[in-house]
Amino acid sequence: MEWFERTKPYEADLIADLNQIVKIPSILDPNTQSDRTPFGVDMARALAKMEELAARDGFRYGRVDNMVTWIEYGPADAAETVAILTHIDIVPAGEGWLRDPFKPEILDGLYFGRGSADMKADLMSAYYAMKYLADHEITLTRKIRLIIGTDEENGWRDLPRYFEVEGEPTMGFSPDGAFPVVNGEKAFQTVQLRFANQTTGDYVLRRFIAGSRPNVVPGEARARVSVPNPAQVQNEFATYLAQYPFLSGQSEVRDQEVRLLLKGVQAHGAYPQDGENAGTYLANFLRRFAFIADAKTFLDFIGRVVHDDIGAENLGLRYHDDVMGDLTLNVGVMRFSQNGQGTILLNFRYPQGVNVQAVTTQVQRHLGDFAATVEVWPGGMEPHLVPETDELVGTLSLVYAKQTGMYMNPRTSNGGSYARLLKRGVAFGGQFPDVPVTSHQANESTPVANLTRSMAIFAESLLKLAK
Repeated sequence: MEWFERTKPYEADLIADLNQIVKIPSILDPNTQSDRTPFGVDMARALAKMEELAARDGFRYGRVDNMVTWIEYGPADAAETVAILTHIDIVPAGEGWLRDPFKPEILDGLYFGRGSADMKADLMSAYYAMKYLADHEITLTRKIRLIIGTDEENGWRDLPRYFEVEGEPTMGFSPDGAFPVVNGEKAFQTVQLRFANQTTGDYVLRRFIAGSRPNVVPGEARARVSVPNPAQVQNEFATYLAQYPFLSGQSEVRDQEVRLLLKGVQAHGAYPQDGENAGTYLANFLRRFAFIADAKTFLDFIGRVVHDDIGAENLGLRYHDDVMGDLTLNVGVMRFSQNGQGTILLNFRYPQGVNVQAVTTQVQRHLGDFAATVEVWPGGMEPHLVPETDELVGTLSLVYAKQTGMYMNPRTSNGGSYARLLKRGVAFGGQFPDVPVTSHQANESTPVANLTRSMAIFAESLLKLAK
């Protein structure tokens, strides 16, 4: 019997369990952080739900510092471990949803809900792959551990701590990427610009807000400006939006102050070409007016220097590596508050051959009149590459080829998965090549048929790696 035929009967139960996880808004919540809930109450609820499922299905499980839950199958005393590295945290829902992001629905064969693509569906497919092996009492030599983190979308404070306590697995994969095997991941690094916000004159930028995370292309931006002629700004804003069919927005006037809302297209910051950055477009519009001082340099930097420049050519950082591809830039967070403190977060993804010192040096060189300090955010990662000759890469590649009928060479990715934390770690699934990427976007979804399709690939892969 083909593997997909074996896993298809699990679909209804898999969806029922996935619904329980997607309904929990497991987003970093500083307001409810404590020793027992280091990333917030909802994150702890999500881990507890996975442990409830593990207890129901007879798996061994445990927790590390209330940050990571592990679920295990196979000989407890096995010398070697095959890891499945996952995360249960998600990015904020954002704007533009046509349905409640935390009330999952199936429409036209697609499963909708925040976290469905990144990465709760793939977490559940991996869990059910383990469940299949356990239900059929398959004997293994290596043990399998499903490791579930809670800080992947933020500071990666979880799995490094897990490895300190539990040790590094022998090998593993993270279903937080794409098929076929992703044996290389670019570096990712966030650079923060901090600056004062002095703004005077006839045109005053009172406030500018876009983005919530450095690894998300902002889908919405807002600004408040005081201007001599509000009607002129409104008219020019309408004309500007009409030039770009993928943008929308609105404006209103209150006591000589114009309030602007611009909507672009939110996307994953690893693939900025999939989005339309609302923040840089709004700055690009506003820079035509006679702002002065810090407001002028702020708008010029994000509205000209880094606007629509995902290759960072204007920063002197355009770079291509034949194995790992191009350097990319996402302008993830933009903040300006009159007479306050301003912030811009630039998220870079770069291949081997580039380093963080080169990135920060080039940013500093291209600030022009912008009196900003350049700081490197903690938690960045250097490029990661596992040789194609490794058993892990070869096994996963052959399983994918067998089940799909198509062999595809291993490749590298802009995304950053927990696989890079392992010396022998790769990303593998659950994004299929023929499916649009919806991670971090409004109306995030995944095809229902791919739930057990991924499960089948994971199940056979685990069997071969752990047998």
